Amino acid sequence: GPRHPHPITPAHRRLFRENALLAELNGAVDGSDAAGLRRLAERYRAEFPEDAQQLQAGYFLIADCLDGAGVDTRARAERYFAEERASLLRRYVQRHCLR
Repeated sequence: GPRHPHPITPAHRRLFRENALLAELNGAVDGSDAAGLRRLAERYRAEFPEDAQQLQAGYFLIADCLDGAGVDTRARAERYFAEERASLLRRYVQRHCLR
């Protein structure tokens, strides 16, 4: 049969797994599931330790906020929001930590 125009490589498979995990993480955030978010964030950190450490930190921060933001958590959220200007999680940090 016809060849695939560009074969699926291990790098492609890795990216597909990471994107699926990010979708699960975002689903846990949307569902306000702090325990599930922590579990998934640990998995993200274990499977992709070199990738997007600010994202990993952001997910743990949001989990802390879902459990009840104290003074320290709010300060960390304000710092994350101010410093991580390009983060995809800024809107979640704002919604769950800074309102």
